[in-house]
Amino acid sequence: MKFVFSAVIAALLLSPTTHASEAKILDAEREKIEAVIQNYLMEKPEIIALAIQELQRRQNLAQMLPAIKMYREYLENEQNQPVLGNPDGDVTIVEFFDYRCGYCRRHFQEVMRLVKDDGNVKWVLKHFPILDRPGEPALSRKAALAAIAAGNQGKFAEFHIAMMTGAGAITEEYIFNTARSVGLDIEKLKTDMANKLTDKVINNALSIGQDIGFSGTPGYVIGNDVVLGAEGYERLKSAVARARADNKTKE
Repeated sequence: MKFVFSAVIAALLLSPTTHASEAKILDAEREKIEAVIQNYLMEKPEIIALAIQELQRRQNLAQMLPAIKMYREYLENEQNQPVLGNPDGDVTIVEFFDYRCGYCRRHFQEVMRLVKDDGNVKWVLKHFPILDRPGEPALSRKAALAAIAAGNQGKFAEFHIAMMTGAGAITEEYIFNTARSVGLDIEKLKTDMANKLTDKVINNALSIGQDIGFSGTPGYVIGNDVVLGAEGYERLKSAVARARADNKTKE
């Protein structure tokens, strides 16, 4: 640890033109600064964890950003895609989610709070049903199909909110009971769920989400930033602020 501090301080304090007498003074100053830094990190070691987290964010972003830029129009402006919040918002949150994902359901309230508090955020939902397993009922996909079909009856928001805030495991019975509770025509819902175009919407989102690099849920694209997992209100808020600042720079 001391070697790292010494190297950093030397880079900050020494220049190619530093004389020997100046170097002795700088050595003494360096020791004082090293002591301050070490004491600070001992008192607040969480700073190291935050720095590592930020490094990981930047590394993930570097890998994912080329695909995000390529798919930007699909992510933010695909026709007939489900949108919550302000459809004319100056910042867009694109969420890849699975109804069976416990983190998605718990984090839903955090995203909803941010969207309401901000008032100028467009929230785009992309179905990413990845929790189904071979040999088991494809309940993640069935829930996604039902949500898209609910949109055909003008009730995506009602169905989505009910699914994300309801208690209990996602089962076929749960899906259709939720649909009934928000006033959906169940027979029409089932017909639309069986439509190949409905299935294609999900396949497109899965393919593009995987191209971007999402392997779990929830995953968010916010401007030129990504949030991987349920990182909370403040993380989302900072990403929205960063995207908004980037947008103003482009103007």
